[in-house]
Amino acid sequence: MKLCLAILLLVTITGGQSHFSDVPLDNPFTSFAAPPVRAKTVSGKVLATIRNGDLVHPTFSPDGRVLAYSNVLSRGDSESTEVLLYDLSGRKASVLLDSKRAEKYATYKTFVAGMEWRSPRRLEVLLGDGDVDLTRLIFDPRGRKLLRERDGAFDETEAQPMPPTYVKARRQAVSLFPAFPQAVLDNALRNTALVIPDRGIVLQKNYAGHDDNVWFLDFQSGAVKPLITLSADSPRAFGGGVAFNSSIILLLSHGQKAYLFLYRDGKIRGLGEFDSAGPGRVEVKHLSPSRVIFLVRTHADYERGDNPLFVFDGAQLFRVKVQAELYDAAVDPGGRRIALCHWAGGERHLVVKDLN
Repeated sequence: MKLCLAILLLVTITGGQSHFSDVPLDNPFTSFAAPPVRAKTVSGKVLATIRNGDLVHPTFSPDGRVLAYSNVLSRGDSESTEVLLYDLSGRKASVLLDSKRAEKYATYKTFVAGMEWRSPRRLEVLLGDGDVDLTRLIFDPRGRKLLRERDGAFDETEAQPMPPTYVKARRQAVSLFPAFPQAVLDNALRNTALVIPDRGIVLQKNYAGHDDNVWFLDFQSGAVKPLITLSADSPRAFGGGVAFNSSIILLLSHGQKAYLFLYRDGKIRGLGEFDSAGPGRVEVKHLSPSRVIFLVRTHADYERGDNPLFVFDGAQLFRVKVQAELYDAAVDPGGRRIALCHWAGGERHLVVKDLN
């Protein structure tokens, strides 16, 4: 796997010297120099420590009282899974889907590909079969009942449906910028483009015959703006991002270092750097009017490594201080609790804490 470097475009200075520009940032991989991003403790009282297995996919219920997660069960060359619920009030775990029931969905193995609470009474679990099929299971967590299941083939060569916000943004972009190649736009939207509802789309073209620069299709100004100039050896460097109030957070990758920048009002400032060991991507864990918490996945999902977690409040950006290599994190919808999924030996354990 090619080693990568992640670059984030943000908007305010967290300390130290930084590049500042109101024109496209040129050659960011060689011109940037800044101190590491400062660390900050954002969690308080420990509410639960869950160690019994290799635990992944922490997902809070809408009220933040229950944590759903899966346990990866490796059995030689095969793999199965369990889905469990942890009641934070009673401090008790229970099994929602046991491995015997999960194995009936396997072709070669069974694993959880994702989980999402649709409501306090609906938890959707996406199971992979180790081949090409996915099965969606809809549970009533309170009643511990499987309500229904939906089968469907999964083929990475087929175009997957765009989310409604992306469909709307595509329609706006085609209307405002008819000269922008639609094939390039569609390719970006299906990969790493950042869609900011009613504000615009940030993308790297990643298309044969086109440049590798990062562009902003600005709906409000009606202009296509170049943000970052990249050399021809930087294809697929852009890894998405997140919008926070008037700031835009973006991720690029190249090399073995991650560089943080801020972008707002047409201006770019560099913030800091950290190590990176894979094609990075931004995963938003919590977004509120006061702050955004996001993880930069610098390692592949199946690899061991530390994936840094950040908090940005519009004025400063900090790296969240954790005690061990962080695999994943989840924040409850109310922003009161955080679950940290970290490596412990060859397994991943969970710690649930109050969020300051």
